[in-house]
Amino acid sequence: MDKYCYSVKRLSKLYSNNPFIWEFETNPDLTRQIYKYDQIIREVMVCLDIFRREKIKSFTGISLDVRGHSARSCILLLSILNHGCHFYCIDFKTTNNISQKLKDSGAEYVISKHIQNMDEICTTHATFKVLNHTYFIGILPTSQTSIISNRNICYTICTSGSTGEPKMIHVPYECIYPNIKSLCSLLKINEQDVIFLGSPPTFDPFVVEFFMALEMGSSLVVATNTAIRFTNSVQLLENITILQTTPSLFRLLGIQTIRDFVFQTTSSLRCLLLGGEKFPSPQEIQSWLPENFQHDSKRIFNIYGITEYSCWATIHEYQPTVSSKYKENRIPLGTPLDEATILHISNDEGADKESLNGVCKGELLIGSSIRRCYIPQYDNDKDKDNDANEIIFRKTGDLVERDEGGQLFYIGRINNCIKRLGKRICLDSLASKIENLSKTQAICLWDDHHTKLIFCLHCDKEDKGNQSDTQNQFKTHLEGFEQPDQIEYVEHMPLNQHGKVDNKKLLSKILENPANYKKTPLSVFQNFLEQVMGFQQAPVTTTQIKEEATNAKRIKRNLDVGFLQAGGTSFQALSLATEIGELMYRPEEQRQFLEMLLSSEVSLIDVMEFLENTKPNEQTTREYKIDLQSLTSLNADYKIKFLWRSDLKKCVDASPTIFENEYIAVGSHSHILKTLNATTGSEISHLELSERIECPVVFVSSNMALVGCYDGLLYGFNFNTSEILWQISVNGMIKAKPVIMDGRIILGSYGEDYNIFAFDLRSLNCLWKLKLGSKGIFSSPLWLSDTLVLFCSLDGSYASIDITNGSIKWKKKLDSPIFSTPALVKNTRNEVVLAEVKGRVIICIAENGKEITHFQADGNIFSSITLLQKDSLQSTFILFGCHDGNLYCLKYNAPQSQILLHWKFALNSAVYSTPALAFDKSIVVACSIKGQLVLVDTLQGQIKGSYDFKAEIFSSPCVSDSNCIYVGARDNFLYALQVLQ
Repeated sequence: MDKYCYSVKRLSKLYSNNPFIWEFETNPDLTRQIYKYDQIIREVMVCLDIFRREKIKSFTGISLDVRGHSARSCILLLSILNHGCHFYCIDFKTTNNISQKLKDSGAEYVISKHIQNMDEICTTHATFKVLNHTYFIGILPTSQTSIISNRNICYTICTSGSTGEPKMIHVPYECIYPNIKSLCSLLKINEQDVIFLGSPPTFDPFVVEFFMALEMGSSLVVATNTAIRFTNSVQLLENITILQTTPSLFRLLGIQTIRDFVFQTTSSLRCLLLGGEKFPSPQEIQSWLPENFQHDSKRIFNIYGITEYSCWATIHEYQPTVSSKYKENRIPLGTPLDEATILHISNDEGADKESLNGVCKGELLIGSSIRRCYIPQYDNDKDKDNDANEIIFRKTGDLVERDEGGQLFYIGRINNCIKRLGKRICLDSLASKIENLSKTQAICLWDDHHTKLIFCLHCDKEDKGNQSDTQNQFKTHLEGFEQPDQIEYVEHMPLNQHGKVDNKKLLSKILENPANYKKTPLSVFQNFLEQVMGFQQAPVTTTQIKEEATNAKRIKRNLDVGFLQAGGTSFQALSLATEIGELMYRPEEQRQFLEMLLSSEVSLIDVMEFLENTKPNEQTTREYKIDLQSLTSLNADYKIKFLWRSDLKKCVDASPTIFENEYIAVGSHSHILKTLNATTGSEISHLELSERIECPVVFVSSNMALVGCYDGLLYGFNFNTSEILWQISVNGMIKAKPVIMDGRIILGSYGEDYNIFAFDLRSLNCLWKLKLGSKGIFSSPLWLSDTLVLFCSLDGSYASIDITNGSIKWKKKLDSPIFSTPALVKNTRNEVVLAEVKGRVIICIAENGKEITHFQADGNIFSSITLLQKDSLQSTFILFGCHDGNLYCLKYNAPQSQILLHWKFALNSAVYSTPALAFDKSIVVACSIKGQLVLVDTLQGQIKGSYDFKAEIFSSPCVSDSNCIYVGARDNFLYALQVLQ
């Protein structure tokens, strides 16, 4: 253990009195607390004693629920490592499919500050304190520990999925340590250095920052997420000597702070390492540097690597004072960080990697016989581990070019290439080209639906004066097929959790611009003339056009020339014809418009006059944005049409509730609850509670509804006026939908003392309360009879309860939690269908709970049960979604007590939500986590229609009598769709 940089014995011996952690709190003064190495080590020793006392196993994985860095998180990481375990950092609040990721990580334990985050995934084992903060240790039910045993794993990291499917990367110490050793030597790190621990805990560069400090006895600056986003950045950065970050995060400092503070001779910064994204252009870097910049005091590095080869592979020191040496303004990826790293290029022709020397282009591969991470998706052949000297290559997914001198240059992502009217374009390479022309950060986006090429240029508020010059540069220096269809000037590029530009969010932000809802053929064309071709504000009407035509002081209009003569290209003409054609009413007008653009005899004035007099296709105009998202299946028995959507500001995980086909109500994580007109989407009432809402609304009467909240309160409110009528505390989160039975409110909660309650609906007096099992209640209660209700707990307990007095008639327990709301089969003896998380669907007698039969699905079940009973009482169809990505339909034959698979239908990802029936129960509606909605024939399991939301869905759809579908999504919207035959 002493040979490892994180060994507390080593640290105590070498650096005991050194300052270790400078912790900042987010407040107006950015209060700072400094911990020495010996203080942190003492806390680690206490944690290790607790681990031993609680019999926490060594040589396994421990998952740490952490969002940002702190002194406490550093203590916990050191404790995990010194206990001989590997760590896996995860943020429960923002991570999807948590249970599967924890299983794949090889973790057997979870440490979290928030017990509510653990209830649904593990069994709480112990509590302990770190710097006076309470933490909980949980034991996970299953893991993949055996797969990664005997591999000396140091940590596990999950790729973000931004460059492909997410992968779990298990990193041995031998893989990461060469990075640490090489960087400490290259950067000349010593005990006086202060390193910014700014990379998120789910992003592997943070391990480099952490281990470099441990290796050399340096200090770490840690701060809350808000402070890391460079709030009060000058004070936060004033002592930092080593800063490693993404270019996008660094840009958030702003040019003025970068130039006037970061790169000033008097600042503390010695080394800036920019990685994780394309390195900035020389022109942009020059704009950051003050006139008196001295390269010998501030070093700037382009650092490159992939998570599959955790962490960095190459490095290049940028020399701003000799920028002329960079041909074509290209900055190389650099040389390997260590002798163990081998670089090869694989070209499109599949040429031998070994023979590709000299000038070539292709995908970069990174290999090593020492730095070998274990990736289950790739390394399932265990025999490979027997050859310790074998070089394992990992694909980067990056297109690179090697010049005659052997220098490697990044071109772009292989999967970010498009074919535009017969020409292949690498969007990342084109972005580099326009960065050199515009001297600012640029992103190229492709709107596949409208086949539009969009340039997004970063632009500060105060720096918008050179836009026409930039447009002229594009027209002069870009090829015809590279010319944009749209140029957007963006003040703030959206970033993902790792500080990289999120292209999907950026495209969505542009396409969801409110102006898109009011597009007309003329407005689209005018916008193109102004934004792309550099015309000053174009006239709006033909009257204004004629007035401008006689204006002697007209500046850069040239509206009396043709489209091509004014600088447009045939590519742009085709793109405009595609976009504007969708807004036109008559097909012949669409053809005529393209002919006008390509004709030298038709002036821009004529084109604009033609568009002004064109009758718009009002339906297409209104549904412009929606068409980007809708996907009708090839088997188009049913057409799905977008009706409306409503913004609830944060994720809508709650399932919407419809009332009298007129009202639709739902709450969200933003604490907002809206009641809307089910037909138009217009807002009827807007309620804001103190915490998030995942509980479905229960309509009680024509003016009152109920909803539970995370704050432990059940609210009664007037859904017409937003007035809160009353509230009842149950001392625990309410996620399950209450039921109204015989003048009583029956509900479940996450309360520790009691988790089931009955209240009188009129007086609101508590009639009785009890505790079922040891965990909270997630599933909604099931009405068994006039006096009996069934409740299920997250510890697997389920019981029949008498609502008159709260007595338990019978009680049973399953092996895993019950998230699924059960259903009642109404036949001669009445039977209950319920599902536990581990995939077992059981049928039991409602009167006594006796199990009759069961079915085992191929994945976990969180979906509730939907039943389809025909007129005959003989057979019942059981529908539910599963985490194996399938919608299941089981056929239950009551007389034979037989349950069989009738059909199952595969969606594009796990199905968390509950299926709903439509069209007189002939169609079942189901949604996947990745946003695919399908209509499936209940009889045969055949696809009848589909729709792609481009957003995650955990909300269950509800269907009105008029076959409108309502569902919430994690893009913050409630959607309404109309299904037509």
